[in-house]
Amino acid sequence: MRHVRQPMYKRTKRFRLTPYSACSIISFISFNPLQGDGMSNLAVSVSNLYKAYGSLQVLRGVNLEVARGDVFGLLGPNGAGKTTLIHTILGLLKPDDGTVRLLGSENRDIHSAQIGYLPERPRYHGQFTGREYLSSVGRLSDLSGKQLHDRVDAVLDLVGLAQAADRRIGTYSKGMLQRVGIAQAVLHEPELLIVDEPASGLDPGGQREMAALLRTLSQAGHTLFLCTHQLTDVARLCDQIGVLVGGHIAQTTSMAELRKYGQSVTVNVDDLPFDTANKLQALGPQVRCERTAVTLFPTSDQLLQAVLRQLLDDGVAVQSVMPEADALEQFYLNAVNDAKSNGSQPPATPDASEELLETLIEDH
Repeated sequence: MRHVRQPMYKRTKRFRLTPYSACSIISFISFNPLQGDGMSNLAVSVSNLYKAYGSLQVLRGVNLEVARGDVFGLLGPNGAGKTTLIHTILGLLKPDDGTVRLLGSENRDIHSAQIGYLPERPRYHGQFTGREYLSSVGRLSDLSGKQLHDRVDAVLDLVGLAQAADRRIGTYSKGMLQRVGIAQAVLHEPELLIVDEPASGLDPGGQREMAALLRTLSQAGHTLFLCTHQLTDVARLCDQIGVLVGGHIAQTTSMAELRKYGQSVTVNVDDLPFDTANKLQALGPQVRCERTAVTLFPTSDQLLQAVLRQLLDDGVAVQSVMPEADALEQFYLNAVNDAKSNGSQPPATPDASEELLETLIEDH
C-alpha cells in the first residue's frame, strides 16, 4: 500500500454538497456528515452486496476491499455490473442487501467532501466556459471569493486546461472534456476518487495524457478506484485488480504478483485427446486445455518442458509454441472464462444503472 501523502493544496474547510443542476456530474445527491471510524485503513469495503432491477439480479454477493492510498482497477466484460456496483458504492443506488463502507463509514453517512466521481459519460452545458463551470461546481460546495478563485485556478492548472479555461466547453475536444470532469471531481480535494472509464473515446495520445494525470493524483495521496477496459492503464497505474463477472468478483490480485509471472505460453496442437488433457492438467493449475491448444499461465521452462514431453509421449502433434498475452491479460481472460464455465452469466441489461441515472438528470 502506498503512503498517503499530504494533499497538493490545503483544504481549509469541510464542504456540503447541495443538489446540482443538470449540468453537473453528480445530480441531486446529498450525503450526511461523516460518521464512523475515520482512521480505517480501508478506503472502500464492500461486503456481500446484492442489487436487482425487478427480477434481474445484477450484483450477486460482491466482496472487495481497497486500501487507502492504493489504486484499484475494476475490470469486467460488458454487462458484468460494473456501473451498478459503482453507483451502489457511491450511494446513488440502494443495495438490496450487503454493506458498503467508505473511509471507515457506511456510504450513506460519508461526507461528500471525501469523495470525487467522474462517470463514463459526463454531461456539461456547452455555453459555459471551463472556468464558469468549475466555479459553479465550487459554489455548490460552499466555496466563494478568493478561495473559490484559487481552487479553480489550481485544478485548471493540474489538468492542463489553464490556457483553455475561458473557452466555451462546447468547443472542447473529448480529451479536454474528460479533464474537465477530473477537475470537478478533485475540486474539493477528496481522499477517494472514483472514475468510470476515464479513457473512454480518447485517442492513444489522450489515453496517455489521462493515465499521466491519474498517476499524478495517485502520487498526491488520492485513493483511486478505476473502472476501465484499458489493460495498459491498469498495468501502469494499479496496485490491486478485481475482475467482476456475472455480478460478483471472480478474481483479485496485485500487479506486484502478476509481474512475477511474465508472459503466458500457448502450445497449439492438432487435436488434444481427453486422456492427454487430464494428464496435462494434473501437472498443475497453471495448465488450461482446449481442443487445439494448451495454455500455460504462469509459465516456466520446467513446466513447458513437462507439457511438451507429455504431448510427445502421447503422440500429439505440436503445431507451434507461442508466447501469448502478458500476465495481466491472461489473468483477466482466465477469470472471465472460469467464472462463465462455473455458471456466472452477465446481466441482460448492462446499462440499467446508467440509464436510470440519466433519466433522473433529464427529468430535472
